[in-house]
Amino acid sequence: MSVSILNNQTTNSEFLKFAVDEIHNVVISTVSNKKLPSAQVCDLLFTQNGKLYITTSKNNHPFFDDLDKSTNVLVTGYKGDGTMDSCGFSINAKVRNIHQELLDLAFEKNPYLYEIYQDNIAKAKQALQIFEITPKTAGYLDHRTKPIFYREFKF
Repeated sequence: MSVSILNNQTTNSEFLKFAVDEIHNVVISTVSNKKLPSAQVCDLLFTQNGKLYITTSKNNHPFFDDLDKSTNVLVTGYKGDGTMDSCGFSINAKVRNIHQELLDLAFEKNPYLYEIYQDNIAKAKQALQIFEITPKTAGYLDHRTKPIFYREFKF
């Protein structure tokens, strides 16, 4: 596993870049209007101005509806080949649907999206919505270091 090891000098911006570039696949968790957990695996597409961006389809019920009605999310990411060869994080954040704003940028920064939606890119782009995630706090845990390293980030 070639994932960077963060330390006490890692800036918030470096942490967010690490989350996007090196972890990338995360679980976005929120609560449904029935007060039940709601989660989905998503890709962190890019970071800009201290925020993270994901996309999901408005056709993806019920997760889309839960996320669209939420103001807070938990973003959880993990990478490793086992407990002692892993690192991970959780980010408590605000979330808001910015609709299709920055959708072209998401495709530009993540060309694999063209492959995912190759059957009908225009139709996919009509259904996809961008969600802006504004971190409030985060915790990072790394079992690869001795001693095990934990760090909190405040945004």
